Amino acid sequence: RVGLRLLVLPSPDCGVPGMDMNDVVGLAVASGLGCAANRVFMVLVPSTEVVDGFPRWRWLLSASTQGFVLPVLVAWALLTPIGDGTTATDWLALSSRELPIAARWYVYALFASQTRDMFPMPAGASITMKVHHWVVVIACVLAILSPSGFGLFVMGSFALELGSLTFNLRTLYPRYPAISILYQVCMLLSNIAGFLVGVQMLQISNIQLWMKLLFFVADVGVCIGRQMHALKDAGCIRKHSHKNGAKASPVNGSASAAPEEKRNGSVRARHQVGGGDVARDSGGM
Repeated sequence: RVGLRLLVLPSPDCGVPGMDMNDVVGLAVASGLGCAANRVFMVLVPSTEVVDGFPRWRWLLSASTQGFVLPVLVAWALLTPIGDGTTATDWLALSSRELPIAARWYVYALFASQTRDMFPMPAGASITMKVHHWVVVIACVLAILSPSGFGLFVMGSFALELGSLTFNLRTLYPRYPAISILYQVCMLLSNIAGFLVGVQMLQISNIQLWMKLLFFVADVGVCIGRQMHALKDAGCIRKHSHKNGAKASPVNGSASAAPEEKRNGSVRARHQVGGGDVARDSGGM
């Protein structure tokens, strides 16, 4: 317990309004742990399969983070007492300084789920995937800097990450109908939850207008994009064809061209929503 308390002791100002050295160190440590996890999964999953420019082990690492690490941190944050009389609405409106340290570590983990892929980003990654990673990173930093609504960001992004998790599982294990059904149900529910969180954020008075609009537009756009692709996967919407015969694939709520399966090669491409959507994963570590 003493060790945990050291993580929340007052620290010198790092020169960025709303952020202190605790945040800088937390983001750096989480990113370092993400890179270390890359090495571990690279050894544990020696597969040559590439999915949307990333090796299979990266997607398994993302699913593991979404299914285990992020839920534990969110549960820790929710179960930590922060004062008598605090309602759920109050909790969602609090800033990063007012919520338990676990809420900040959730965002650090979400941040790291992107940075572990970015330096360098795999050459085969789509432009959409590259943009998505930067959007999540920027959103995490802005959420920490925001004077209010940090709880909304935590719960909204977590809801999107759960939807992304089921997409990842469907991508990794496409022959299981139960996973496909779970994906469709969870993606719909997570998108609805993400949209409602965006609407709730607009009602918080002390968040700057530009920040409200930025988050809301990104939130709604991601939710709509993710749901459109889920409907395509269900066969409700026809996918656009490409000149090379590849089909459009959903990548965190956006489309990208999928490389064709090569009979004589070692690369078998499928698609998935990767870690961390603001989608996502939520959009994932």
